[in-house]
Amino acid sequence: MWFWSPAITLWSGITVTSLCLVTAVFSYIEIFLNLRHHHSQVQNHAQQANPTNQINTARYKKAVCTAIWLQLTMVACYLPYGVMTALQAKSGITSSFFHARIYTSTLVFLNSSLNPILYCWKLDEVRQTVNNAIRQICLCFSS
Repeated sequence: MWFWSPAITLWSGITVTSLCLVTAVFSYIEIFLNLRHHHSQVQNHAQQANPTNQINTARYKKAVCTAIWLQLTMVACYLPYGVMTALQAKSGITSSFFHARIYTSTLVFLNSSLNPILYCWKLDEVRQTVNNAIRQICLCFSS
């Protein structure tokens, strides 16, 4: 698209990036609100049925914390690109904007590399599965 119309490319990039970022933020907010509501319902029901039965709040907090980490990483990687694209569309293409856009594009691609690392770091089940897969690969190469 860049060869046909750089302006359309910039504005479509701004629009798509903004829509994706806003959609992701609102989706995570909705997930958090639903999780909080569900957690309070389950905890109220458990306390009514059996006061000594405690819900695993640590697991709930860990799931919310993981989602927040993923959301913050996405915003940190995509927001600079969106800002640079908007500034470039407003001010025109200069060499400094071009280079800054290349660096911010690298952040966007870095987000895809960071997600698996964050999943392995924050989720025990994913970490265990990855460790098992690595062990299987090592066993295949050693035999």
